[in-house]
Amino acid sequence: MILFVGLDWKRKGGPDLTEAFQLVQENYPQARLIIVGANPDVHLSGCEVAGKVPPEELDRFYQAASVFCLPTYLEPFGIVFIEAMSPRLPIVATRVGAIPDFVEEGRNGTMVEPGDIQGLASALLQLLKDPERCRSYGEYSFQLTRERYSWEAVGQKFKQNILNVLGELDPSINNAMLEVQEMQ
Repeated sequence: MILFVGLDWKRKGGPDLTEAFQLVQENYPQARLIIVGANPDVHLSGCEVAGKVPPEELDRFYQAASVFCLPTYLEPFGIVFIEAMSPRLPIVATRVGAIPDFVEEGRNGTMVEPGDIQGLASALLQLLKDPERCRSYGEYSFQLTRERYSWEAVGQKFKQNILNVLGELDPSINNAMLEVQEMQ
């Protein structure tokens, strides 16, 4: 099952996804698409529009999906990608904004240019037809979220940045921090 999560249907590339989904179904008729957040007037075989759901219900959609796809045209960061990576989903996305920072081509997903319907359909088909690739991409997604985006990882980055700035202001702070770290 392909999962789309986004409120702004057009900006998030929803129309492109439904067009690509039709191409996917020509080669893989058992494919399914679920649309969460947006509520477009879409009537395609194998497609369900869930619309807006409470945040506490999102996890069940992520857990049920095989692939996460958001072919957005504009995305400064895209927390929804991190949400999708946590439950080990492979990603199909566009090369915009910060997406290339956390979707690594051939490691946890595939990226296409915005508006590339054929490329989008091809990327989705490759994943849907290859459960082992989905599994390995999903595992890598999960590891990235733990290493870069968990509260612990982000907290450590903040701590290190603060200590670096303090050390630049007063070099004696660096010496004191080294002593504390050696005691631990």
